[in-house]
Amino acid sequence: MASVVRSTALRAGGACVRCRKGKTKCVYENGRAPCKNCAKGMHECYLPSESMSHGGQGVSPARIPQRTRESLPSDSRVPGSGSADRVVLTSSASRHSLGSAEKLTPELMAECERVISKTLPACVAFHKPSFLQQLKNAALDPSMVHALLTTASRYSPSLIRRYGSHGGGTAAAEHFAQKASNFIMQSLDHPSLGDIQALCLLVIHEWGCRNAVRAYIYLGQAARMAQMFRIVQIHQPSDPDNFLKEESFRRTLWLIYILDCFLTSSPGRHPALSSLDIVDVALPCQDMNFNFGSPVFVRTLSGVAPGVAPDPDAPLADVGEFAYIVLATKAWRSVVEMMTTTSIDTFSEARCLDLEAEIDAIRQSLPVHFADKPGQINLHVTMGSGFTYAMIHCLLQCATIFVNRRQILQIVTAEDFNADEWRNSAHTQLVDKIFAASHGIISMLVSLENGADKDSILCFPIVMLFSAFTAGSTVAYLYLKGLAPSNVTDTALLIVRDSLRLMNDGAESWPLVMPWNRHLTVMAKVLRDINAREDAPGSPEQAKARNGSPYVKDDASSQPDTNPDAMDYEHAGGNVSHDAERNDSVDRGSEPPAPKRTGGIATINGGSAGASTPAPDSPPPVPVNKQESPEPRSNSNPPNLTVDITAKELCSAFERQLLELDDLAAFMGGGV
Repeated sequence: MASVVRSTALRAGGACVRCRKGKTKCVYENGRAPCKNCAKGMHECYLPSESMSHGGQGVSPARIPQRTRESLPSDSRVPGSGSADRVVLTSSASRHSLGSAEKLTPELMAECERVISKTLPACVAFHKPSFLQQLKNAALDPSMVHALLTTASRYSPSLIRRYGSHGGGTAAAEHFAQKASNFIMQSLDHPSLGDIQALCLLVIHEWGCRNAVRAYIYLGQAARMAQMFRIVQIHQPSDPDNFLKEESFRRTLWLIYILDCFLTSSPGRHPALSSLDIVDVALPCQDMNFNFGSPVFVRTLSGVAPGVAPDPDAPLADVGEFAYIVLATKAWRSVVEMMTTTSIDTFSEARCLDLEAEIDAIRQSLPVHFADKPGQINLHVTMGSGFTYAMIHCLLQCATIFVNRRQILQIVTAEDFNADEWRNSAHTQLVDKIFAASHGIISMLVSLENGADKDSILCFPIVMLFSAFTAGSTVAYLYLKGLAPSNVTDTALLIVRDSLRLMNDGAESWPLVMPWNRHLTVMAKVLRDINAREDAPGSPEQAKARNGSPYVKDDASSQPDTNPDAMDYEHAGGNVSHDAERNDSVDRGSEPPAPKRTGGIATINGGSAGASTPAPDSPPPVPVNKQESPEPRSNSNPPNLTVDITAKELCSAFERQLLELDDLAAFMGGGV
């Protein structure tokens, strides 16, 4: 990025605005902006004559790129040396061609400050002291301001009321996301670090809105912008005072790496970053060093010293909290890669054991205050680092569930599987590990709920909600399959109940969570029906029959689904308004209605399998007479709804979906 040359390094009346306000000496290195004070604090550096209040453009000279190119009708021409003219194209002038920036009122500024101040995993890439100072001075890039407002719109009731209308937090977030995208598109030829960080927040927004293709494209764009930004920085002279800027870039690059691991979980999606992009990049340092600007050198992802370290043999500093999120994401991605490249025939138990060892090694390397111990999450909630702590352990616990569940699937899908032999084998420890990991995920999220700000809407990150869905659905499957011990009934019901509640709340903020919520609702309904039947009084013969067959109904009476249309658990029938549906679901205890249909199996996305994939051991389909649609009922008297599906059908469908990676497809927003 080019800089504006000033006549002298230190001159009377030539101090920048910030040094004038602070009454400090303003020194320019080599006569170029920014001055040493502004460069150290990562602030905009400009003279009073260049500010908007003195008739200037309101843009720091250091942010005005100058280059020689063919002029355009909208360009302002500045006379230069020789026959060629130099064209100055300011980012603010071009960006406003697609829309004006939102006026940063005190209310909007407070919302941005609240997002930055909260210790969310998406914000650990930002240097918070500098961000807060630039926010107060209105010096942040417009793209960054609108991206922060995009994130804040899912948490703020006031922004939802003002910009969301009937669309809720998603509509309010989209209002600011469109403006942020316009600003970013206008600076592709000279991207700033703020533009790259803003694009990362837009990736999360589009991903949560189930715009998987757009999120994937934005992610690739952010990776290319980061590569170009890095090339420009390499050709600039190094300065020890640039530690904050360099660390901010490294953290932004690792944020892209994390999103890359998540958004390329489905087969066919290639990573946006290559191994060469991160091979020599140091992991994020501790937040204490980052906040106070203390230069340190930490190891890379491969465990060696970075190339910028002055002495490769010198001891390195400890990695920071954000670095453990990177390491946990890498372990999670390794497990997903195993799942996507392994079939029933190519399964390797040794590979699963190696992955478990990798997960345990990360747990052992965590600092004492980040270890997974009872009550530790409450301490971090008090300190403001609850989301960072929960993100690390949600990723590790989810990876643990993936590994052990894949081993169980390999066993139960075998033709010679016997449930009685299973209960007497050593494989039951796989179930114990899954229950422990599931309980850990749910308990952490419940603790975050209890410690959340009551004046805002709690919006969990997508990965945390997916971990809760994985925990609840897997526990429900193990119980319905009869693989769980008999003494964990209450634990299973509590895990599924809390997981379903988290899905209900998460679907209000993230449309991506809606199919997870529908699928888990079906599993929870079947689980409750089984528990109610087991607790109901009856004759000894009935009790014996119930204990012998843990199904909602006899397998012989189950019919495969011949309806090619997807099940819609959100509509009770007829043309019902959206508000009526919501009120109806609330009156029924957040249980979605089930329309009249033949027996069948539920899919991960809330659909039903057709006749081409009937449940195993099911009789052939029989003609069913079409019945008249029932009369609509009032919300005050909801019908007694049941899910017409057996536990065996549901377990068979769940196993098939896991082997076909449908859960990862739902995590990706339906896949590409």
